[in-house]
Parts: sequence; structure tokens; C-alpha cells
Amino acid sequence: MMIEETATILVVDDEPRNVRILQIQLEARGYTVLTAGDGADALEIIADKPPDLILLDINMPKVDGFQVVKRVRADKKTEFIPIIMITALRDTHENRIKAVEAGADDFIEKPFNSFEVMARIKSLLRIKLYHDRLEQHNERLAAELQMARTVQDILIPQNGSQEIAGFNVASHCSPALEIGGDFFDLWEIDENRLGVLISDVMGHGASAALVTVFIKTVVTEHRDKFSNDPAHLLHILNTRFNNIISSHLYMFATAFCGVFDQKKEQLICANAGHPLPFLQHTPQSNCELITHQHTGNGLGISGESVYENCIYPFHALSRTFLYTDGAYEVKNPHGEQFTVEQLQNTIATCNVKTPEDLIRQVSDTITDFANGYPNEDDLTIIAIQG
Repeated sequence: MMIEETATILVVDDEPRNVRILQIQLEARGYTVLTAGDGADALEIIADKPPDLILLDINMPKVDGFQVVKRVRADKKTEFIPIIMITALRDTHENRIKAVEAGADDFIEKPFNSFEVMARIKSLLRIKLYHDRLEQHNERLAAELQMARTVQDILIPQNGSQEIAGFNVASHCSPALEIGGDFFDLWEIDENRLGVLISDVMGHGASAALVTVFIKTVVTEHRDKFSNDPAHLLHILNTRFNNIISSHLYMFATAFCGVFDQKKEQLICANAGHPLPFLQHTPQSNCELITHQHTGNGLGISGESVYENCIYPFHALSRTFLYTDGAYEVKNPHGEQFTVEQLQNTIATCNVKTPEDLIRQVSDTITDFANGYPNEDDLTIIAIQG
């Protein structure tokens, strides 16, 4: 990043006398000066070593000032270099408009008023310095977000399909920003039992993503101790959430936890304010909403929240579909919202055999509905089949 007092300035003019005058004045004030006699030479210098500011004559041979400005603005590496156009008294008002349209930042007239020229240069260099600092800050932020994204990718199972404890599982997780507040975990309890937890932290972005790390830590610590008691795992999560997160920040999360058991052909599950999953006993059967009669509050809302287990049949042909609210709060350019009913109907009419195909078809349907409108919330969908 340049320091204002040691900036490099490129002077471009086909009149050597003008170049020499500006060079002497600029070097006397501590600037490093590069020079070019026409637009073609200037472009070569800019490509080789981009200056911090350009003083540019309009009327030059080979490549005129207008073309130089357009080329500089078209290159991502040089588009924000300040450019002051050097104009003669004979230059028309139309030429000035043309220069502004090309991307010039300011003008100076021949003959030069050295105090005015230096003041304008100093002002534009100060703006350039602020821009460079902002660029550096954004680059650091982008790098940190990418690192956070990498960490979250480690914590959350990768998109795609897999077999766990004899169950076929497919998932798709898409944060609204680089990182998000949706979280899910899948684990093998034994060769016949699969554990699952899906959660949605309030908001999205860095703060919500940090809370998903907390949820992952608690789940990993306690899931083996309560392998057949999802309600107790939610109780522990809620207690920890209230003691550590909600006691300092106004944040909460929803969560659904379940254990799929092949031997008993059942799903035992508990809910903490999370959108209720869908259940089908064959791909051609009705898509039923799991009507959880004992839904507790979201995690972090109250330390007194009660969670209870419910049991549902789940045999070899059954499949369940879990999701966060981002799956049905998607909007299209007309402001219309994809509803829970549309999501349910999409699943019910998907005559596909595998969870992977179901996830792909539901994801495509949601994408087609959005029609390019950006997601405002994180979106996670999971399909589990016996």
C-alpha cells in the first residue's frame, strides 16, 4: 500500500516541456515520477508497474488520453487509479464530458497553477490511500471468512450421499453468505442405528456460524451417552445454550434430533422448535408431516424448556426429509415465497428411488422457483432412507 507522501505518479504528455515542469514540481515534494510521451508508452508503464496516480494529457499521438482512461478503468488491477486529465484552453466542453464518461477523476488546465495542481493531487492520493486500506481490510476479511468456511466444512458433513449404519443419506447445505448458521450432524451409533441432529441458529453469517461450533462440540461430547434418548440430548444442549450463549447474547437456535433403528424399525425423535420433518413409508405413499405432540422451545429461549421423545414406524422402505426454514422461505423476483405446502408437494410427487435423487430434485425445484433471486437465509435439506 502506498504512503501518500511517497506515492508514484505517472506524467503523460507529448510536450516534453510540460512533462519536465510537472516532474520538477512533483519530485520537489517527494513524489516518485514516471514519464511517458504518448498513450501507448503510458499503457506499457501502467501494465508493468501501476502508479498511484496518473496525470494524463488528452491530445496525444498513437493512443489519446480517452483511450488510456478506458483501458485503465477496464483492468481490475488498475481501475481505481486516480486520473487527472491535462486540458488546454482550446479543449471543448464536450471533450471534458467525454473524459468524465471515460472515467477521469479531475482536470487541470495549461498553463499549470502549481499550488492548485498539488492540492488536487494530494486530495486524490488521500482518497486512493483510503481505498487501498479498505481493499486490504476486505482481503483480510475474505481470507478469514474462507478459513471459517473451511472449518465449517470440516464440522458439517459434505454435500452428497453416503451410507451410515445401513441407512442411505443425502444432504445439501447452502449458506446465504460464505458461512452460515445451519448445522447438521450424522453419526453411527452401531451397525443398525443412525443418529441425526439438524439445527438452525438465529441469523446467518459469522456470529451464527460460531454458535454452530458450540453445538457441534456439545453434541459430540454427549451423543454416545444418550444414544437412544434424543430428548435428553436436546435438554443438555438447551442447558448449555442458556448458560453460555443466551446469558450473554440474544441468540437462540432450533433443533431436531432423531435416532433411526433398523432392528426395531422405528424413529425416536425430539424437537426444539424446529420445522417438522416429512415422512414417507414408500416413495409412492403420502408425504406426511411428523406431527410432534411434544415440541419444546428453541434452544436458548428458556432454561425450563421440556423435550420429550416420540416414536414413529420407520421400516426398510421408509424415508424422511429434514430441512431448515430456508428451504421454504425462498423468494422469487416477484416477492412470492416458496411454502411448506409446496415443499411437501414436491417431495410427494418426486417418484425417485434414492435420497440423492430426491435431494437433487427438491434442490432444482427450489432453484427454479427462485429464478435467480438470492437466498436471504441459509438452506439445508437432508433425506434419509432405510
